[in-house]
Amino acid sequence: MAVARGSHSGAQFLDPAVLARISNLELLARTVVDGFLTGLHRSPYLGFSLEFAEHRQYMPGDDIRRIDWKLFGRSDRHYIKLFEADTNANFSVLLDVSASMSYGSHEVSKLDY
Repeated sequence: MAVARGSHSGAQFLDPAVLARISNLELLARTVVDGFLTGLHRSPYLGFSLEFAEHRQYMPGDDIRRIDWKLFGRSDRHYIKLFEADTNANFSVLLDVSASMSYGSHEVSKLDY
């Protein structure tokens, strides 16, 4: 199998021609990894994430970076923004498959690369 190595990072990349030859290869996971069933249950814990949960009044010792300054401007009281605890973040991957991605050289298009 042809593998190119990055000189500084040590990262390994497979040659697109090799990927084309093994495209029909079926892979089975030995174990189910954390996040396989993400989104089925909300966490009962509060933590750091992207999803806002609630406000609570500021108490001495709280991290001042978590103060909601917009709410302070409206109410003249300090409140902390609390977020749901996440172990996995949901995200989307957008892939450009337009005709311009068919351009390439040496039998490999930009999309295949």
